[in-house]
Formats: sequence, C-alpha cells, structure tokens
Amino acid sequence: MGRASVLVAVMAVVLGAGPAATGAKGQGPAPAAELKIGLPQPMFKDMPTALVMAGARPFQSLIRDKAGVNGVVEVLPDYQALAAAMKAGKVDIAVFHGFEYAWVKDAPGLVPLVATVPNCGKVQACLVVNAASKATEPKDLKGACVALPQGSKAHCHMFLDHLRAGLPDGCCAAAKPVAGSTPQDALAEVANGGAEATVVDISALIALRNQLPACHKRLRVLAESEPLPPAVVVYRNGALTPQQAEKLRKGLVDSVNTPVGRTFAMFWQLKGFEDVTAGYNGLVERSVKAYPPPK
Repeated sequence: MGRASVLVAVMAVVLGAGPAATGAKGQGPAPAAELKIGLPQPMFKDMPTALVMAGARPFQSLIRDKAGVNGVVEVLPDYQALAAAMKAGKVDIAVFHGFEYAWVKDAPGLVPLVATVPNCGKVQACLVVNAASKATEPKDLKGACVALPQGSKAHCHMFLDHLRAGLPDGCCAAAKPVAGSTPQDALAEVANGGAEATVVDISALIALRNQLPACHKRLRVLAESEPLPPAVVVYRNGALTPQQAEKLRKGLVDSVNTPVGRTFAMFWQLKGFEDVTAGYNGLVERSVKAYPPPK
C-alpha cells in the first residue's frame, strides 16, 4: 500500500468512528452526510493524482458501509487552494503541512484537530555538505550545486527557496532531481564527493547516523531551518458536530493501536498523532515569523 492510500485509509477509519449527526439546536445546520477530505498535491510529490484517488475507493466504501457517511477525497493544487476550498465550504477536513498551516491558520473557520508526531521528534530542513568542503556559509555554494532527491519533502523546498532569497544570484541553486533517488542516496553522493550539497529533513541525517555512521561522519550541516511544526489535520467549523469532532480526534490519536494506523505510521515515518498543544502552537508562531508566506 502506497503512502497516499495509507493516509486515505487512516482518515476513513477514524471517520468511521461515528455517522453524521444532526446538529443540536442552536449549533447551526447539521453536517453534510458526505464529508469532503482535501489533500494538497505537494504532499504526494511525484505521485500521480490518479494513484491517490484509486487508493481512496475501497476506503470510501468502508465509510459508507460501516458508518453511513461517504468520505470523498479531493487533491487540490496547493495549500492556498485547499484553504480557499474550506472557506467556501467545499472541503470539510484537510491535511496541511505545518509551515503552510502557519500561513493560513488565521483564516476564519479553520479548526486544528490533531498534529502528526514525527519519528525523530521534529521537522527540520538541513543544508548538508561534505565534511571537507571549503564552504563556511551558504553563499559559498555557487551554481546548481544542491542535489535534491526526487520527491523531496515540501519543507526542504521551502527552506531552500527562503535561503536563496537572501543570497546573491546564482548561489545554492537546486540541481535537477535524480529520478528514483532517496534522501539517503543524496547524502551518500555528498559524502562520496559526487555532489556538493543537498537539503534533507533531519530524520534522514539521523537515520544515516544510525545505519552508516562512517558515511555520516563525512558530512557537515552548513545551515538548518528553525524547527518547524509537523503536519496538521484541520476541519471546517460547522462541518462536524462537537461529538463527531471529538470522535475524530480520539480516533486519530488512538489510530496507532489499529493495523491501519500502524501501517500509516510505518509508511509516513510517524509515531502517530497527538493533540494540538501550546507547544505546537508555539512552533507555528515561530515558523510564520521565520518563514513568512510567499508573496
């Protein structure tokens, strides 16, 4: 099962925690019998939308058969389109990258439900060079010298774009991604002198340190992002009753105790989900200050 299918599976299982309910008096209209789940295309970089949608079909059936609620999945072009669709009432539940949620969090009607918990405990982008590199700061890297593996995480692209915006023209340009390469492949290329630099999530560096310590010792972090908020699941205010929202929240937090949840955690390199805490909100606030939304 691919990562897109796993994400849809988890959403389907927890949505199956309870059928759509009629809104209580004074709470406004009852939520729709069909919940629309929005996902941003960059979350499935280099994965055809058709594959994501194909993976959704059996889980849509599960929601309908077990809970009496259809869950229709839609993949939107980016975080802006996703936020606009929620504002217009066209999407009920959505998943945002944490740094993109920081850009739209003040939009009326967006209610955070749960945050993801990365395996390594944090989300951070790292610009990595060979330990013997003469570069002392990012501006020393000239031309298209930053090798990005195919399917690089969105926050790595964001960090590199932000970094380049403050550098002279031509510095830290991204090289053409190599098809089929992984973050570990890119790090190995830098360690072996085949590439000058790369940008990866800190989890890739930690994994390399644990698995190939000798290779890890040949690398050096030249620059790193601020710690970033992990991805977050949000819903549109009014799309769920308070009872449904609570069932969904609890279902996600407890999902790692189910086979589908454990599969999700394995494929997405997550420990699971947790409540949105003051600590998470602090990360969101620091993220938007360090990395304002693109103009």
